[in-house]
Amino acid sequence: MALEFGEVGAGVEGAGAVGHGGGARTLFGWSYGGLIALLVADERPLGQVIAYEPVIRPFGLDVLPDLKEADEAADRDAAVEIVHRRIAGLDGEVVDALRADSEAWEALRGLAAPVYAETAALYEEPAPDSLARRADRVDLIVGGAHRGTAPYGTSFDDVARRVTRAAVHELPGQGHMAHLQAPAEPARLLEGLAAAG
Repeated sequence: MALEFGEVGAGVEGAGAVGHGGGARTLFGWSYGGLIALLVADERPLGQVIAYEPVIRPFGLDVLPDLKEADEAADRDAAVEIVHRRIAGLDGEVVDALRADSEAWEALRGLAAPVYAETAALYEEPAPDSLARRADRVDLIVGGAHRGTAPYGTSFDDVARRVTRAAVHELPGQGHMAHLQAPAEPARLLEGLAAAG
């Protein structure tokens, strides 16, 4: 997690260095990236952080051994299956349709490369008591399909308790894969939040 934190932090500082008004105005992260964005905003001043279903421990603990096995075998297909079936809870028909689209499946295989390392990183250090203390505004988004349910909704709730001044927004009917299932909906919400921030 330290690597991602450092890279994002350097990017935020770089945005200020190239004349964007003293730093990045809005930092957005999805899932593990949402946690990284919140951690960066705990260390550096930011105008706004937007996080879609950020995850925090104990997220993914039950599948961590299987993700490790897939990672060690460089079996990206298995990693995609674990993420979409066992973590995201997509039904078999949806996953089979994704697999049938060779371009989409190949993209998912590429995205699966860091999934074990990212999930394992959640357990490298204790979870912080608070997040995003240096952000002027924090917007947390949860998919309505996951609200209050494991693993994404309960992880979201764990994060929200650590950002007590955050505005919480629900994307009705959507889950963690909203960017695949209905990309226009999160895009509209993100544009509106960024414009308001």
